Amino acid sequence: MTSLPAEHYIKSCGEYTGKYECEKLLKDWADKERVAQKIVEDFKKRVGELVGKSLLDVGFGNGTFVVAFARAGAIVSGIETNPILFGMAKENLHKLNIESNLKIYDGHVFPFENNSFDYIYSTSVLEHVTDPSRFLKEINKVLKPGGKVYLSFPNRFAPRETHTGIWFLSYFPRSMANMFLKSVFKRNSINELNLHFLSYFSLVRFLKGTQLKIMFEYDTKNIMKKFIKHFLGILGFHHSVLLKTIMVILVKQK
Repeated sequence: MTSLPAEHYIKSCGEYTGKYECEKLLKDWADKERVAQKIVEDFKKRVGELVGKSLLDVGFGNGTFVVAFARAGAIVSGIETNPILFGMAKENLHKLNIESNLKIYDGHVFPFENNSFDYIYSTSVLEHVTDPSRFLKEINKVLKPGGKVYLSFPNRFAPRETHTGIWFLSYFPRSMANMFLKSVFKRNSINELNLHFLSYFSLVRFLKGTQLKIMFEYDTKNIMKKFIKHFLGILGFHHSVLLKTIMVILVKQK
């Protein structure tokens, strides 16, 4: 089933010219509400209760996750660089009678005061940011001491690159991957989506100069998984270093 808002966005933004990327966006868009509910439950389990907490959604897209967090009781604000998505999100929230402080920003400086939020949520955004180090410094700036960040992005060491569907593409340097994608597949996805290939080790490097620390998580009923998590923790690695998606909780040190 297709999504008319998604089709409108594809036609308006000019960022999705490849067939694969368009079809993937349509599929993801149609599944957003279900995914948002799962994310909210995972958020409450791994980060904390949402009722009455101030939360910033960084890169809110069409606003589906803003709606889910607001319905869970959070006081939600959001920032987005794309004016088309901003307009769609505002319209969606208006129809559902949900209040939220949504803002367009320049992609560099977060338009909020220091220490404004209890929580920050950002998924599938970091890999589209030109300067991830500055991005994380902005997150650090607006997060309250003791606050937490729910952050995720595709692991470049996953065999199949998430956005393009090309096997092992992200194993190569970005310039080489871009040249290969253009010459062999006639697609300009890396430039169109401002796509960067990141890993757990990239994240550790980008966090330098911030008060943000990765929270190690060991909670699982599976004995083997618990052993692996603890073993990796002893080595100083979060368990998502082995996963398709790097999905970590960051804590701002007091």
